[in-house]
Amino acid sequence: MFMKICLTVLFMLSVSPIQPGVAQPLDVNLTVYGGSIFFNNPEYDSVVLVEFPFTLNRNEFSFFRPDSSDTNYFARIFAQINLFNTQGMVIDSNKTYFSAMIPGLESASITGYKLFNKLSLLLKPGVYSARLTVIDAVSKKEGQFFYDRLVVEPPVKKQLAIGAVTLAYNIKWVGDNPTDNSLMVTNGFKVLNCPLSIFSSHDTSVYLYAEIYNLEYSPEVPSQYRLTYQILTDSNRVFMNYGSREKDKPGSSAVVTEMFDIKGWLEGIYTIQLTATDLQTQQSDTTLVPFRIFTPLSSRTFTSGGISSADPYDSLSLEEKVNLVAYLLTPTQKHALDNLNEQGKLNFLDQYWKEHDENISTGIIENRLKMIERYRFSNQYFSIENSRQEGWKTDRGRIYMTYGPWEEKEEISAPVLGNPYVIWYYHSLKEGKLFVFEDREGYGDYRLVHSNVYGEIYSDEWKQRLEAGSTELY
Repeated sequence: MFMKICLTVLFMLSVSPIQPGVAQPLDVNLTVYGGSIFFNNPEYDSVVLVEFPFTLNRNEFSFFRPDSSDTNYFARIFAQINLFNTQGMVIDSNKTYFSAMIPGLESASITGYKLFNKLSLLLKPGVYSARLTVIDAVSKKEGQFFYDRLVVEPPVKKQLAIGAVTLAYNIKWVGDNPTDNSLMVTNGFKVLNCPLSIFSSHDTSVYLYAEIYNLEYSPEVPSQYRLTYQILTDSNRVFMNYGSREKDKPGSSAVVTEMFDIKGWLEGIYTIQLTATDLQTQQSDTTLVPFRIFTPLSSRTFTSGGISSADPYDSLSLEEKVNLVAYLLTPTQKHALDNLNEQGKLNFLDQYWKEHDENISTGIIENRLKMIERYRFSNQYFSIENSRQEGWKTDRGRIYMTYGPWEEKEEISAPVLGNPYVIWYYHSLKEGKLFVFEDREGYGDYRLVHSNVYGEIYSDEWKQRLEAGSTELY
């Protein structure tokens, strides 16, 4: 595999001072790749276990020998997750110390090796943000990963549901007695998470971990559940169909692991579609898990004309660049940005996009280009003023910039009764999401009045109208 694997080992020792022969990386900061996994297990009752897996580049750390009798070299690493509420206040945290070992200094500078670890928190349903900080305890170098918006939904207690979905470089059964980092073991499986769900074309496999909750189970009445897998392309077409398989229920919940052979797959975005069905109750749930395959720069074939360096971001004003991240920053980040001078803001934004580049191999920040397109579309079509510059501030602009283009739209500009409205449907989001916008003043200023997205505005009236199968008032 392209991504070589180096497991980390937990430790609770004090850090030794730097000694002769320590490998000193040249990079100023550490690169941190972070993700989040939501265990909406009803057994937790009213809280949700949220894991924050992360990977690190081994060659960015300093290695040393703790004493002359040990021929191995070690890096000492500290990691902490801070959780923020919507006001930007720290309300919870967790931390760990761990070490990485190499047999000799010649291994320290080799690229491609990853260190794996994770932290976890038990959270009440709500909307949060978080910051993961990693520090090399020897060199004091630091790296961070920001979680802009963490929406923790309540556990589903009566309907079959799929949760704890994550992709990994490798999954292996180790049982209840792992010999290495126990933090990487979930229900007996050692899971080497891929936090950003980005794989190299040199990788040969993508591993999936998930859990199924609320199966109808009785030890006296054996029964089964069915798993169905498909791989979709970025145009939502079926790329591969893996069919269905039936399994005996181990209890009211079950662990799902699967390996997909991606050797030879072209660069692009794919989606794993997993459907779980309880054959006894016929309840089912479907989850969509996107991932990207990229070709490393060293493997690319370039034309004589090279690659265009033109980036529309460079043509934006400072105000537009700030507007671009309005719905991405945490309250703490917004406060910090507002208090900087012009050059400080530019530096802050450059660093933000560098840390949030979803595909660092291309030299292009694709998700920033996507946000520019959403920003311009919002201004063009959702603005109320003639300047066409404030559409991004509207409710429709916020939802469009956050979730992207709708997959289906229902628009009633002249209802029999009531006000004009529009409904955006996002069927591919878990369980299907929707947003209802109503023009109550009649000036084209459509305000969000209902959504089934946790943390957004909710209306019983609109829920009943939708459930009735008609949104018209008579």
